[in-house]
Order: sequence, then structure tokens, then C-alpha cells
Amino acid sequence: MLQINPAGLLSVGESVDVIEAIRNNDTVGWICLVALTITSIYSLSIIFFKFLVIWRIKRQTEDFQELVDSDGSWETLYMAAKRYPESPIAKLLKETYVECRQENWFEFKKDMPVDNRLEIAKNTIEGILMRTISQEESKLQSNLAILGTISTLAPFIGLFGTVWGVLAAFQALGHAEGATLTSLAPGISTALMVTIFGLIAAIPALVAYNYFTTEIHKLGSSMESFAHEIENAVRKQILQHGVRPK
Repeated sequence: MLQINPAGLLSVGESVDVIEAIRNNDTVGWICLVALTITSIYSLSIIFFKFLVIWRIKRQTEDFQELVDSDGSWETLYMAAKRYPESPIAKLLKETYVECRQENWFEFKKDMPVDNRLEIAKNTIEGILMRTISQEESKLQSNLAILGTISTLAPFIGLFGTVWGVLAAFQALGHAEGATLTSLAPGISTALMVTIFGLIAAIPALVAYNYFTTEIHKLGSSMESFAHEIENAVRKQILQHGVRPK
């Protein structure tokens, strides 16, 4: 029968020896700990650089939106967009401006009625905007799946290491002559340490994944709203220059 030795229990106020719990792991436990440590470091590096990228994109997008709201001309905004290379809405405007200038959508064409020009320009501009939005969203979502995978997989690696450690502790206890709680406790504590490492790797990845997903969704909404503004602006420009000059 398993016997409890009160003298071996952790007294109130006594600290947990994390180093000893880590050092007492077997080969499988060490593999899990090393894998979780590498995963955690990799996850934190992704979080750090992703946060910087999102921060720069948000700042440049807000600054460029202020220029747009100040009713700048197409040429002025196009030149200003070059100063905001990280802003997705600046890229939307640049791509649209280049297309409009290449196809001369803003100039009068006597061989093409205004309604036809509006329809062709609308379809062309929509295609360019959708392609650009798709490209920018793909860039924003880079490495996001990795964080989601880590947040899901890391706890299971920790659980596997814990179950393995508990199994090894009970097997060792079965071969011992005196079955006491003090002889079982070190193996259990060592096994639980793997779970702690799994949670340390998973929690920051999960929090960052949810945060970045929310910010990317906001940026996506901003791009779609700005795309509609561009379409309306192009329509107005065509209508304005669609009349035969006198």
C-alpha cells in the first residue's frame, strides 16, 4: 500500500526547485523540453517582428489617410504614397494611379462613349484593387498560421511529456520495495514540468495570434473601404474629363 511520509511533503513557504525538476527528466522528457524551448523562442521571435511590422503598417496607414482626407490631388497623393511603402492603402492608390495614367482613363476619347469608358475602367480598376488587396492580406497573414499551430500543438507536447513521465514514475514505483509518496513525488513533479513548458510556449502564441488576427481584420476593412473611395474617385474623374473639350 502507498504510504504517506509527512516529513517529505513540501512545507508552507518552501519554494519549488524548478532546476531539479528539469534535471531529473528522462530522455523523452528532455526531448519534449528542448522541443518546447525551441518552439517558444521561435514563437517569441515571430511575435516580436510581427508586432513591429503591424505597428509600422498602422502608423503609415493612419498618416497616409490624413493626407487623403486633406483632399490632395491624384498627383500629390501618388507622389506622397512613395513615402509610405508599408501602407497597404498607399499601394492601392499607386497601383490605381499607374493604371489610369497608362490607359489614359482621365482623358477624353472621342471614339469611346463615357458610359463604355466607365464600365471598362470599373472592371479594370476593380481587378487591380482586388489583386492588390489579396497580395497585401497575404503579406499581413505571413507566419500567422505558425503561431496558431504552436498555440494548439505545444500543450499536447507538454501533455505527452507529462503522461510519459507519470508512467515512468509509476513503473519505477512498482519496482521499489517501499512504496511511499516521497518516492513518487519527484517523478510526478518532473513530469508536470513538461506541461508547464508547453503552456509557456502556447499562451503567448495564442494571445498574439488573436491580437494579430484582429488587427489584420481591421486593416482589411480599411483597404476595402479605401478601395471603394478610389472607385468613386476614378468615376468622378472620368465623368469630369469625359466631356469633349471646347
